[in-house]
Amino acid sequence: MTRPSHWRSFAFFCVVAVAFAACRVNPDDDPVIIVTTPPEFTVDLFEQRDATDGSPLFGLWVESMATFDCSGYGIDATVSVQNNRIAVTLLGIVPATPCAGIPAHARQFLPIGNLQDGSYEFSLSLRDAIVNNGTLTIAKGHYMLSLPDQQGIDFQNLVLEHMPDGIVWGYAEVPNETTKPVADNFIFDLKKITEDPALPPGFYSYFTVSGTGNVIFHKRIAPAGVAEQFVRRLATPPDALKSLLQNYRSATQPSLQIRCLTTAGEL
Repeated sequence: MTRPSHWRSFAFFCVVAVAFAACRVNPDDDPVIIVTTPPEFTVDLFEQRDATDGSPLFGLWVESMATFDCSGYGIDATVSVQNNRIAVTLLGIVPATPCAGIPAHARQFLPIGNLQDGSYEFSLSLRDAIVNNGTLTIAKGHYMLSLPDQQGIDFQNLVLEHMPDGIVWGYAEVPNETTKPVADNFIFDLKKITEDPALPPGFYSYFTVSGTGNVIFHKRIAPAGVAEQFVRRLATPPDALKSLLQNYRSATQPSLQIRCLTTAGEL
């Protein structure tokens, strides 16, 4: 049966009227204003190693976006851990006393503590003006932070892997062409007493292992100039590594400046 044309016209009018009502904006409604705050700090999940015995301590590595007159500027902050809630508040910048060295960012490691596996409420605030809320999940040395709608901060590493025992990392400085072959020899000899670390891709606080196996040092330890970097796994007793470092550090022509950290302490 064919419907009369006036019924088709009426149905079309109803559809148009409903669509118009749905799209119409009430002039009395308050406009939606989205406010964004540019970052003042970069932040990373971080597991810092004690220089004496290598024991790990979980926390945050924080650096200012601004550059100050000299190195040594720190960051004033409070950290609270109560049951399953972690609250971190960045209060401001602590000047260097005395002020010496080249211009640098303010930086600070903020210890939180060695936490049990589980899920934690997490907040990171800038003074009392901005509060970023999220969730920190820990499972068998794997840390993952969910922090949506970040304001005032740039969280660069939200996922962190625990570094297994026996890892050695650091660098030999190469300030000039004279030290380059010596540094190459050191790396060659280091490989004789160590092996490939065989670390899965991920962020390990002091360095990141890419999907292709390349290693990128974190700014916490990255050398200021040209250097031969290394990440290895010990294949011999630590005394062999200590002896190797001593030989190259005390050589007369030329000696090397070597920074060497291990999961058992800095050598």
